[in-house]
Amino acid sequence: MEVRLRQPVASYSSKSGTPVEARVVAPVHVDGRTLVPVGSWVRGELAEVRKVGLGFRRGRASLAFDFDTLELPDGTTFPIKTRLTAVDTARESVDDAGRVQGIRATDAFGHRMAGITRNIFFWDPLVHSVLTGTTLAVIRFPEAEIHLPAGTELRLELTEALELRGEWTVPLPMIASSTEEREDLLEIVRAMTYRSRTGGGRREADLVNMVLLGEEEWVRRAFDAAGWVEADGLTKATGWATFRSVAESKAYPEAPMSLQTLDELPPVLELSKALNTYSKRHHARIWSQPDRFRGRPVYAVAATEDTAIDFSFKRMRLIHTIDPNLDNERAKIVNDLVEAGCVDAAELIERPWAPREFRNATGEKVFTDARLLVVEMNPCRSPQLVSEEEGEPLRIRGRWYQRVPRQIILTIRNDFTRNNPVFQAALGVRYLIGKTGANERRRTRPDRLAVESAPIPMTTAAQ
Repeated sequence: MEVRLRQPVASYSSKSGTPVEARVVAPVHVDGRTLVPVGSWVRGELAEVRKVGLGFRRGRASLAFDFDTLELPDGTTFPIKTRLTAVDTARESVDDAGRVQGIRATDAFGHRMAGITRNIFFWDPLVHSVLTGTTLAVIRFPEAEIHLPAGTELRLELTEALELRGEWTVPLPMIASSTEEREDLLEIVRAMTYRSRTGGGRREADLVNMVLLGEEEWVRRAFDAAGWVEADGLTKATGWATFRSVAESKAYPEAPMSLQTLDELPPVLELSKALNTYSKRHHARIWSQPDRFRGRPVYAVAATEDTAIDFSFKRMRLIHTIDPNLDNERAKIVNDLVEAGCVDAAELIERPWAPREFRNATGEKVFTDARLLVVEMNPCRSPQLVSEEEGEPLRIRGRWYQRVPRQIILTIRNDFTRNNPVFQAALGVRYLIGKTGANERRRTRPDRLAVESAPIPMTTAAQ
C-alpha cells in the first residue's frame, strides 16, 4: 500500500505511542479488482523513537511505525499487520525490520570527501587543521535527526493475510466517445515523437509515456495540488545550490534538470517531487504539441524516477540512476493527479512501434510495456491538496549549543571508527562488488500499483 502521512513525525521530539494515520493514495488491485481504494486510511502509532541527541550513544536516529488498522471509505475497519518498506524519495533508509534509519551526518558526500582528504595529510597537523576549518566554513553539517513532514509518502506491505470481500473498482471513463474522436486521438499518437533527445540532439534520451489533454493552467494547478514543484533553470547559482544539496545531504526539490528536447524544442514545464534529498526524486518533462483534441491543447510527457546518484565509469562522471521500470513513474503521476481530483478520463494506447527495452542517455537499460497513457484533465479548481501540517509545529532539532557539541562528538567518533584508510578501502571494495548485477536487482524492484493497472481501457493504435 502507498500511503501519505497526515501528521508530521520527528525523531527529536516525537514520542513512542504517538498516534499516526495515513491516507491511501494508490488503489490496491488483486486479480483486476480494486480491494483497497484511494481514500482509505491506515492508523496506528509510533512504535519506537530514537534520537541522536549529543551523539555519545548513537550516530543515527531511527523511527518505527506500527500501522494496525485499515479503514475503508464506508467506515469498515480491519485489523492489519504491516511492515514499512520505503519512504518515498527520502535520504533515510528502511531496514529489514521496517525501521526508518536516519543518515549519519558524517556520511554526507562533502564531509566524507573532506575526511578522506584529511587522511591523506594526517601527518601534517597544520594542513589537517586548515582542511577542517575550510570544510566547516564552506559545507554545513547536515541535520542527523529524522523529520517526516505531513504529506510524506510511505510504502507498506502486509505481513499477514487480510480477507476483503468488497470490491471498489470504479473505472475511469474512456476519453474518446465516438469513432471520429477515436480516430483523431489515434492520429495524434501516431504522429507524436516518442523519444526525447539530450541537449544538442546528440543522443536519444527518455520515452514519452504520457499525454495530457487540457490547458497549461490546469496542468500547473493539478501538479501543484499533488505536491510537485517547478524545477529551477540551470544557472551558476542553482548549480552551486545543487552542489550544496549533494554535499550536505539536504533537500532541493526545485533542483534544475538536464536539458532534453522533443522535436528540437525545450520543455514548457519541468516538474519534480522529492522529500529531502537531491539523489531521489520524481520528475516529468512536459512539451507542448502542435495538435489539439476537442479544442484542448495536447502535452507530451516523459516521466522517470531518480533513485540514486552513482558514478558512471563509462562517462566518468556522477549520474542519476533511475527506476528501470518506466511504467512505475507513469503510474505515480496518474495516481497523484487522480487523487488530487484533477482527472476526468484516462486511456492506455498501445504503440507497437515504440521500444519495450532500450538504453537511455546515460547508458542504463530500462524497460516498459510501451503503452502511452492519455489523461484528460479538468480545470482542477477545488483540488484535494497534499496534507498540510496541523497544530503546533514539531521541533525537529536541538538548539545551536546542542548541535555544535554533537557535531564535534560525531566527527571525532567518525574519524576513529569510519574515517580511516582500512574502513574506507573496505567501503570501496563493497561499492565495486555492489555494482555487479546492480541493474538486474533494480529490475526486480516491486512495481507501483496504479490507478491504470486494471480499470483504464486499452486502445490499439495501428502503426
